[in-house]
Amino acid sequence: MTKTLLEAWQYTFDCHEGFEEDAYADFLRTLNRQPLEPTEAMLNGQAFEDRVYRLANGGTVRSDAKWLNGAQALADIIRGAQIQVLAKRDIEVDGMTFEVLGILDALKAGVIYDVKFINKSISGGEPPHLYGKYLNCSQHPAYFYIVPEAREFQYLVSDGETVYIETYYREQCRHIGEIIHAFVESIRGMGLMDLYKAKWVL
Repeated sequence: MTKTLLEAWQYTFDCHEGFEEDAYADFLRTLNRQPLEPTEAMLNGQAFEDRVYRLANGGTVRSDAKWLNGAQALADIIRGAQIQVLAKRDIEVDGMTFEVLGILDALKAGVIYDVKFINKSISGGEPPHLYGKYLNCSQHPAYFYIVPEAREFQYLVSDGETVYIETYYREQCRHIGEIIHAFVESIRGMGLMDLYKAKWVL
């Protein structure tokens, strides 16, 4: 069980009106474990994250590199952290055993950090279009579960210039077991349980 699968499923309910068919098609591709063609936004995000990790590890980036200000600001936050940490933990839900798996962007002193890049300005403190954006995200509940010692999760969001941080604490979050239960009930209702077992059960 990965946050990518859960997020693709959640997006079928949370997408903007008119995008329901596209969201469902993306979920089916994820459920089928089909590789997605990277979009420009995805490639930009990967390039930005690479800059952040390089700077955090003491490397250098050309002074004229794109998004340098934002990358440097996030690198300063995660410097000294463990980077790209693979973590996993089993959980029993509805009589089934699920392996919750994730790759933490950074982990330091009980805080999990997730680096995100967006292609629009977020200047001005806590803009309405981002505040609470990750409230219903399954990522921090999943990562809190697989890293029991973590007490705090920070989404570090940048457009390459400005930085926005959204913080969640363990006691604020739904347990990942509740989310997995809802996922199981949902795909059963969609008639997709056999497909899930065929593609995801080891």
